[in-house]
Amino acid sequence: MNLTSAAKGMAMGLTVGAITYAVSNATSHQRKKVKSNAGKALKAMGEVASGISAIMMR
Repeated sequence: MNLTSAAKGMAMGLTVGAITYAVSNATSHQRKKVKSNAGKALKAMGEVASGISAIMMR
Protein backbone atom coordinates (compact mmCIF):
# COMPACT_ATOMS: atom_id res chain seq x y z
CA MET A 1 0.00 0.00 0.00
CA ASN A 2 1.19 3.45 -0.87
CA LEU A 3 1.87 5.76 2.09
CA THR A 4 -0.02 8.66 0.51
CA SER A 5 -3.05 6.44 -0.05
CA ALA A 6 -2.98 5.42 3.60
CA ALA A 7 -2.72 9.04 4.71
CA LYS A 8 -5.63 10.05 2.49
CA GLY A 9 -7.72 7.17 3.78
CA MET A 10 -7.03 8.04 7.41
CA ALA A 11 -7.82 11.73 6.84
CA MET A 12 -11.10 10.94 5.11
CA GLY A 13 -12.03 8.41 7.79
CA LEU A 14 -11.39 10.93 10.55
CA THR A 15 -13.43 13.57 8.73
CA VAL A 16 -16.39 11.27 8.13
CA GLY A 17 -16.25 10.08 11.74
CA ALA A 18 -16.20 13.64 13.07
CA ILE A 19 -19.14 14.63 10.88
CA THR A 20 -21.10 11.56 11.92
CA TYR A 21 -20.42 12.28 15.59
CA ALA A 22 -21.48 15.92 15.19
CA VAL A 23 -24.71 14.99 13.42
CA SER A 24 -25.62 12.30 15.94
CA ASN A 25 -25.12 14.60 18.94
CA ALA A 26 -26.72 17.75 17.48
CA THR A 27 -30.22 19.11 18.07
CA SER A 28 -32.56 19.20 15.07
CA HIS A 29 -31.70 22.84 14.32
CA GLN A 30 -27.97 22.20 14.63
CA ARG A 31 -28.28 19.02 12.56
CA LYS A 32 -29.49 20.98 9.53
CA LYS A 33 -26.53 23.33 9.78
CA VAL A 34 -24.04 20.47 10.24
CA LYS A 35 -25.41 18.64 7.21
CA SER A 36 -25.13 21.75 5.06
CA ASN A 37 -21.50 22.23 6.08
CA ALA A 38 -20.54 18.55 5.72
CA GLY A 39 -19.91 18.86 1.99
CA LYS A 40 -17.65 21.84 2.53
CA ALA A 41 -15.68 19.94 5.18
CA LEU A 42 -15.20 16.91 2.92
CA LYS A 43 -14.02 19.14 0.07
CA ALA A 44 -11.56 20.90 2.37
CA MET A 45 -10.19 17.57 3.63
CA GLY A 46 -9.74 16.45 0.02
CA GLU A 47 -7.66 19.54 -0.62
CA VAL A 48 -5.62 18.92 2.54
CA ALA A 49 -5.01 15.33 1.48
CA SER A 50 -3.91 16.53 -1.96
CA GLY A 51 -1.54 19.00 -0.36
CA ILE A 52 -0.05 16.35 1.92
CA SER A 53 0.43 13.96 -0.98
CA ALA A 54 2.08 16.74 -3.04
CA ILE A 55 4.51 17.42 -0.19
CA MET A 56 5.30 13.70 0.17
CA MET A 57 5.94 13.35 -3.56
CA ARG A 58 8.69 16.01 -3.55
